[in-house]
Parts: sequence; C-alpha cells; structure tokens
Amino acid sequence: MKRMIVNADDFGFSEAVNHGILKGMQEGIVTSTSIMANMPGFAHAVQLYHEYPDMDMAVGVHLNLTCYRPLLSTHKTLVTETGYFHKQDDLAGYSETEMYEELKAQIDCVLAHGIRIDHLDSHHHIHTTGKLQKVMERLNKEYALPFRGGFTYPVSFPHAKLSMDFYDSGVSLSALEAVCANISDHEVTDLMCHPAYIDQFLYETTSYSLKRMKELEILCSEEAAALLQRYQIQLCTYKEV
Repeated sequence: MKRMIVNADDFGFSEAVNHGILKGMQEGIVTSTSIMANMPGFAHAVQLYHEYPDMDMAVGVHLNLTCYRPLLSTHKTLVTETGYFHKQDDLAGYSETEMYEELKAQIDCVLAHGIRIDHLDSHHHIHTTGKLQKVMERLNKEYALPFRGGFTYPVSFPHAKLSMDFYDSGVSLSALEAVCANISDHEVTDLMCHPAYIDQFLYETTSYSLKRMKELEILCSEEAAALLQRYQIQLCTYKEV
C-alpha cells in the first residue's frame, strides 16, 4: 500500500495562512498541518481547531527557532537585542539548554490549548540538523511522538519519509505527479506543502509567499485528487506512522 501524508506547514503563522490551510484540508488533499506556537496567528489557529471538531484535525508542532519571537523571554543566545530570533538556520552559537527549553515550551503551549499533537516537525527543518540531535532525542523520550524525516543524523524514533519536491519552483501538477509516481509500497511519505492566502504579515515576513496561493489552487484541484487514484495512493496522517 502506498500512503502519503500531505502536511501543510505554518498553521498559526497568520490568519490568512490559517484560512488557506483550512481550505486545503476541507476541499483539497491536505490531511495534516503543523502549528507554530510563537506566531501571531496562533490564537486564531487554535480557534479554528476547536470550531471544527468533526474534522478531527491532525496537527503537529512546527518547532521554530528562526522566525519571529520565542515564547520564553529568558533566552540570551537565541535572540537579537530586539528580542527576535536570529535568522540563521545553522543555529550557530545557540545554547542547547535554551533550544530545549524553548521547543519544549512550544509543545507544552500547544497541548495547553487543547490540541492533540500527532507529530513534530520544524520551521526550516532545524530538527534534522546535528546541532539539535540531543534536543530531539530528549523531546522524543518525553513526548513519544513521530517526526517528519530528513534527518542528517541517525535516529531510532518513528518518522515519515520527507518529500520537499512540491515547493517553490516545484509547485506544479507535474511535480506533484512525480512525487506520487516515486512513492514505494509499504512506506509513508510526508509531502511538505505551504498552502495559504496572502496577507501583509506573511508577505513582509517571508520570501516564500505568493507561491502559496498556487499551492492551494493545485492541492484543491480535481487533477490532484485524480493523481491519487491513478497511482493508488491512500492519504493518511501521522497516526499511521
């Protein structure tokens, strides 16, 4: 059996992003999303989660050390003088203790808002870097949640194979078909996606903004649904990992 998670990153980034992800889940092939506890749209994302209990929305935590402000105000190595995260994906100079405390706070914040977490992934794939190996191993022991794959270090905990091919220049129906064609039997693939509507905050905060509308259009299309049938792919969530 070929199985694919279609996970929409950045739930909680902004209200426009949240509405786009919700549309992708209700009208498209998006099966899962991952929420950012430290972003301005977090409260709105929580509201949407509880407004649609019948959806049984599959939600992971999009662990974040590179965008906007942290939840905790005690950090010294993670932030600039203005209190915002350093915009560096290599996490150079970050304290391991501070990274652990911040990421744990993000997970606990999501749980405290009544959201059932089904996996962990991260903004800019920081969880896959060796710098965070000990932190991820510690979080795995504490929360026993599966992870999105793509690791640069050996792991023993459950994770799904990551596909990043439906992103940026790869946002097309043909790229989506290529992903479907390459899924092997008896494996679970996480197709990373970023469907969204656009608002000023998104546009000013990230360079990846306008393509999100194209992603949403394709993911909600009849052609995308037809690809799943053609390649006999069963949509799923991290509950199946």
